[in-house]
Amino acid sequence: MDFQPFFSIIIPTYNRAYILPETIQSIQQQTYSNWEIIVVDDGSTDNTASVIKSLQQVDGRIRYVFQTNAERSVARNNGATNSKGKYLLFLDSDDAFTPYHLTQLEQFIQASNFPVGLMFSNMLYLTDGGLETVDLPVMQKGKEFEYMLLQPITPSRVCVHRDVFQVFNFDPQITIVEDLVLWVCIASRFPVYQLINPTVLYRVHPDNSVDLSRNSYEKRYKGLIRLFNSNDYRAISAMISTEIKKHLLAECTFNMARHYEFVQRYFAMSSMLLRSLFYKFNYRNKERLYMFLSHLPVLGLYLRTRKRK
Repeated sequence: MDFQPFFSIIIPTYNRAYILPETIQSIQQQTYSNWEIIVVDDGSTDNTASVIKSLQQVDGRIRYVFQTNAERSVARNNGATNSKGKYLLFLDSDDAFTPYHLTQLEQFIQASNFPVGLMFSNMLYLTDGGLETVDLPVMQKGKEFEYMLLQPITPSRVCVHRDVFQVFNFDPQITIVEDLVLWVCIASRFPVYQLINPTVLYRVHPDNSVDLSRNSYEKRYKGLIRLFNSNDYRAISAMISTEIKKHLLAECTFNMARHYEFVQRYFAMSSMLLRSLFYKFNYRNKERLYMFLSHLPVLGLYLRTRKRK
């Protein structure tokens, strides 16, 4: 008889062989044991395959799927396609679960009569110095849709009934903010539940912290524009207020301006500040003004040089 897990835990990974054993160990140490792991290797060039193979020899609940590099949306969808569980979890390869994460989820699911919807747990930061508490707002009943738009919820915190994933899944055309887009789509049609206890460990390290040398907000901006303007999301977009759209785009373009300031592209910085101002006038105006005035002499010199040419 085939093994039928209750939870399928999908771990997309790319060149994270050094941390995968620790991530997987956090699942093996769960107080609830009816689960499977599907590691989706997104074209890694390190020794991810051999690391997983050695772990499989000890624990048959671990499965390995390789794909040519196609980014994490495709990897998560691929893992879901290969899964057997009734509920799907999406654990990032550098995060972890506390030992009672699955037990608390299973108890909630049982008590709620196996809801066809989305559940998300609260989290703690896992730093080099230990665990840190995160102040997360409580989702208000009737405000689930807006909450999913305005509060960042990492995939590691989420559990979705597999029937939900048959209707909505990760958009392969979006590489950043793909999680927000999916959660919003789900919240438009299915119930959403928040589990207050922090049972997910979000690892804080240079690769996931805000790095102004990289313009990651450009991809976020493109993802938001797709959500708001694409025919694929026309019905969802109609549910999002103009105020929230303007807020998210103002926030995104402001952070793009911060990137351009960091790399000393002050003309591009000014352009993004103006775009942010266009989206929402009353948003971090003191910081906008300070950024612009701080580099006004450089901008003036640039414009005078352009005129002479």
